Amino acid sequence: MPGGRRNTTSRNGQTKSQANISTPSNIGVRSNSGERTPGSGADDKKSEEICGIKTLVPKHVPIPIVPVDGHLTFEAMSLAVSIIAASLQMLNLYRTVWWLPHSYNNYSMNFYLIDPYLLIFITTMVARQFIYSLLRRVIDVSSPVRWLPAAQKIMRVILYIILFRITLLFIVMTILCWCLYHMAERHNSMKIFYLCYPSLSVYFVMFGVSAAPFFDINDKPLHNCSLNASAIRAEVSTLRSDFNRRLKRALFASSSSAYVCGIAPIIFVPQHLHFNVSWVVQHVIMFWLGRISAHFSHAYPVRYCDVLHRAALHLGRWVKIENRNSHTYAQAWNDSVLWPHGSVVRHNKEIYRSEGLCTVAEPGNSNHYRFYALFSNPTMLLCSLLGLQLLLVCAQLFILLRTTDWYQALSIMLLLVINYYTLFKVTRDYLICWKVYHAEQIIQEKSQMNANSAIQ
Repeated sequence: MPGGRRNTTSRNGQTKSQANISTPSNIGVRSNSGERTPGSGADDKKSEEICGIKTLVPKHVPIPIVPVDGHLTFEAMSLAVSIIAASLQMLNLYRTVWWLPHSYNNYSMNFYLIDPYLLIFITTMVARQFIYSLLRRVIDVSSPVRWLPAAQKIMRVILYIILFRITLLFIVMTILCWCLYHMAERHNSMKIFYLCYPSLSVYFVMFGVSAAPFFDINDKPLHNCSLNASAIRAEVSTLRSDFNRRLKRALFASSSSAYVCGIAPIIFVPQHLHFNVSWVVQHVIMFWLGRISAHFSHAYPVRYCDVLHRAALHLGRWVKIENRNSHTYAQAWNDSVLWPHGSVVRHNKEIYRSEGLCTVAEPGNSNHYRFYALFSNPTMLLCSLLGLQLLLVCAQLFILLRTTDWYQALSIMLLLVINYYTLFKVTRDYLICWKVYHAEQIIQEKSQMNANSAIQ
């Protein structure tokens, strides 16, 4: 991409490039009588300025249609995976030698040692999202509000969702409290504390007293190719908040699943029971890492990453100039201007140079800087997720080759098959994004060269 260039100042103190970028406040138009209003003699000049703005708007390459799992499908798969993981952990803890000729066990597990109320507790915790998604789908399909006007429909849907969420929350909390009550009669109170406190503390730290993240579903944000600097920054702020909200939900969902399905059975193991501690801990870590990859790939699909990428291209980035001299010309930063590439501005007693085809970010704003650095090339995010999943699968394959016990081989094979599906989705998304954004980068470089040649 072309490097920096000289800023040729005009008589009014603006550079030529910024004179083409600044949006005109008043554009002359004809009156109803056919006479031109004041300022209409500059119509051609204003049109050229608007065209200059549009030439610096980033060119987006459309993302092809990529099949993604619906929220209900994902929650159904998550429920099945969590139940399998909890069952495998029970097998790791309560396995028997039922195949020996003189064994007194007729089953592969000592089922009488497992607390049934713990099983109900685990099933309720991992099934709540699937039940919520399923019932919401039923309400959306069968509710008569879809025949109402738009305004009434929105209000009715919001009311139904609130009432439905409160009712489901009451039912879930009743079941959990009923299980905890019976478990407290059988076990030490410290075990109940270990079961509840970590999840509750993490939840309240992340989400406060809101019950929505306990059930809620991610929205689908859209991108608007605006020429208004304030609108672009507002959109970036909304997308950044949505990204952080999805991140917290994905971390909490994966961590709570790993804790409930992997650690909760360990807490309630009888004292006289002996088991392979290293293998049980390894099972928790492997399941947790697999759930992180699965939730991240679902929370950040290709089209969502593309929305963030498009907003980042419109936002741009400012880089502080450290080694500057007294002759460096810099204008005061204006929050209503779309600054072209290479513009030099002064803000808060610091000098900055713009990067990107156009820049509307606030100089020195760390949130804008990180947003552009992370999403100007979203393949980095997908590459990190792909690297994590590849490392996890390779580690599980290595462990499988060294495993000799039947229950360990069964445990690692089932987790490996589950992670293969996530690996396929992440690899597909990465390859698609890499090809699309490589083509887009070529287009952006050509647009930058054309803009620089036109300005110079």
